[in-house]
Amino acid sequence: MVAILTIQILSLIATSLTNLIGILTYATDYWSIIVYDIVKLRSYAKWIIIEETTNGSIHIINNTNDTRILSNVNYKLSAAVIGIDENLLLFSTHKGIFRQCNYLSANIRSQLNIPKCQAIKMVNNPYDNHTHGVNNPERDSMRLHNVAAACAILIVLLLCTGTFIGITVGILNNVVLATMTVGVIYLISTMFSTFVVVIMYTILNSERKQSHCSTLETLTDELCSSQSIHLSYSFILGSLFVILSFITSVLWLFLQEKQRKFAQH
Repeated sequence: MVAILTIQILSLIATSLTNLIGILTYATDYWSIIVYDIVKLRSYAKWIIIEETTNGSIHIINNTNDTRILSNVNYKLSAAVIGIDENLLLFSTHKGIFRQCNYLSANIRSQLNIPKCQAIKMVNNPYDNHTHGVNNPERDSMRLHNVAAACAILIVLLLCTGTFIGITVGILNNVVLATMTVGVIYLISTMFSTFVVVIMYTILNSERKQSHCSTLETLTDELCSSQSIHLSYSFILGSLFVILSFITSVLWLFLQEKQRKFAQH
């Protein structure tokens, strides 16, 4: 009986931790970060918008000799907006499974009339959303995004279902079949979360290719070379979730085995 109680406690702790990491994984929009090299873009930029970190003042700097003051202004490079032409603004963004967000301050977003985040959608023409500085995915990448989103929603539903069944039926009522079901649910969750990590990594590699960037007609090869895409902490959370979900599955399956043996005595 002591062994069963110990495994129950471990299962509940693992379940709580797994659910927390799972929620953080799919609720955060930091699977990838897109940044632009301001040095490479300087010869193409018409103007640059920056905001001082000390007083929040916004500066619109024309790309003339005045650009030398950039080194003397206390500002965040990630919050800078680079104007290539009237319809093309470039700025750093971070992307999740469902949406893409920018690092711009509320003042700059208000002046440019752009939202903090917007849903990821397939581009309809080469100039869609260029004013917002967002590179929409191609058709193949959009399909992968949709698959990842479907898997993420399914995983959240599995976590909620597994937790409810495990606590109310498996532990409180000591039903062996329910405990085994929870173990299987978390095993399925492990499989789908692995799919999500692999899919998002595939999308990241696809977007790193210059050919993907060149499909946007307003971006020349030189502008594409200034773009860098990096993976972020949601990838780490996703990988950690895969491991924790598998451990949780093993604990629940081990618990049902102990419950079965205890019931036979």
